[in-house]
Order: sequence, then C-alpha cells, then structure tokens
Amino acid sequence: MPGCAGVALYHTERIGVMQAFAAGEAFFEKIDTAVTGTSYYELLEHGDHEGDHDLVESSPEQLRAKIGTGEAAAFWMYSQQHGTLPWDAAFTYQTSGYGSFPHIAVFCDSPSEDTYSVLKEWLRHMTEQFSFPYAILYETRKMTDAMSYAAGDNGKTAFPYEKAFAFNKETPGLYGGQARYTGSKLRMVYPANVLNGEHLSIGIADTNLENWIQSCHDHGILYRVGEERWMWEVAPAKLEQVNQICGEAGALIAWQPRQTKKPRRKLP
Repeated sequence: MPGCAGVALYHTERIGVMQAFAAGEAFFEKIDTAVTGTSYYELLEHGDHEGDHDLVESSPEQLRAKIGTGEAAAFWMYSQQHGTLPWDAAFTYQTSGYGSFPHIAVFCDSPSEDTYSVLKEWLRHMTEQFSFPYAILYETRKMTDAMSYAAGDNGKTAFPYEKAFAFNKETPGLYGGQARYTGSKLRMVYPANVLNGEHLSIGIADTNLENWIQSCHDHGILYRVGEERWMWEVAPAKLEQVNQICGEAGALIAWQPRQTKKPRRKLP
C-alpha cells in the first residue's frame, strides 16, 4: 500500500526563520526535487476572530524577501510535479503563532523504505547543525495524514496501537499541553528517533532507556548525532514489540494496547 514518509522536529524555536528557509532548500536538494511553490501565513486584518489567518501563495524568491523584511514568520515550501495531491514533497516551519507551536516537518509522498536513508541523513544534518530536543521519522498512509500527524491534528495515528489525540493534548500553544515529549516521555517509538539526555534516563524494565536499548539488538541501535543528542533506530519488524515494552513501562504518551475486535454475537 502506498505511504508517505515524514520527519518532525519539535520545539525548534531556536532555529531562525531564514535558517529554516535554508534548511528547506537543503531538504529539496537532498531528495533531488525542485521547489515549485511556497506560501506563508498572514494575519487577516478583518478576521472574525483574533488570530484569524490565511496562507498567501508566493514564489520562493518572494518568500525569501518576505522573510528578510520580517513579513513572513511561518511558511510552507512544496513540490508538485506529478499531479499528486496535495504535493509530492513539502517542508514547513511553524511557530507559536497562527494557532500552532514551534516545529519543523518534511514530507515525501513515497513509502519510508524508499526514502528512509535520505530522510535520516537530512535529519542527522539538522541535529548536528541546530538545537532542538526531539525528532521523529515516521510513515502514514498518505500525505495529508503525515501533515496532520506532525502537528498532532485530526486524530491521525501512525500505528494501530496508538491513541488518537493523545499527542495533540501534549502540545503547547493552543492546547496548553505539558510537552513531556521533550524529555520525560516519548510520543511513540519510530524507525528513527532523535533523543536528548533526559530521554535516555527514562525508566524501562528496572533500568534506564539508554541501558535498555543497548542490552539487546532487538531494541535497536543508539548513537550520538549532535551535542547531547542521540539517534535511536529500530527495525520496522521490532517496532510493535519495542512500543509495547516502552508503553507498558509508562514511557510513551500515545501508546495503547492493540485493540482486538470482539466477535459479533450470532442471533439464535
């Protein structure tokens, strides 16, 4: 079944908007895809509610200029060359304005097995270049789901054993969440996870997460990728098992036991 790979970096407020624009350009270069359009958020002067906003279409050159003058603070870059809706690939930089919270996300309308190494390499470069506490590389069924999942919107999930809206309630800004995924918990466990030192101290099976990962190859591999950041990779075939162990230990925000369908009662 076709899928869409996504990467989300959380609490990216230390990354400036022009730095993010350059990171977006680097993302499209990495996946060898041209940017065909951009858009930025703009508050409506006569909106029905305070904070009402719209997306303004622009060329990449126009967006760069708007960023330079301070008129664009959150934006999208995208590529649409094959008629895919909404796009073939996209990059977004979000702030605490416009009803969102600080994060960066990228999306490729291809299954993760086709793009995993490229996206992981881009994520590793971002981790080495910038400071942020947490990031994930995941897969959903389609592009719109991947876009919603990055922000925790619309109850989208990446796993059948994941609670819808659980992450949404943790996000700051509009929802006033505790954002525990930045240190004391994880959202879920994904094929690739960028963690910080606090994450590694999370209690798992009578030890901490760092020791637990390193105790068994089935738990994945852990290695340093930036200043006080580590990459944790887990084989797709082991994700459910690893999520279950971490979820039962209380380390995951969104995990729930896999729901089994009850057989329908037959009428006598």
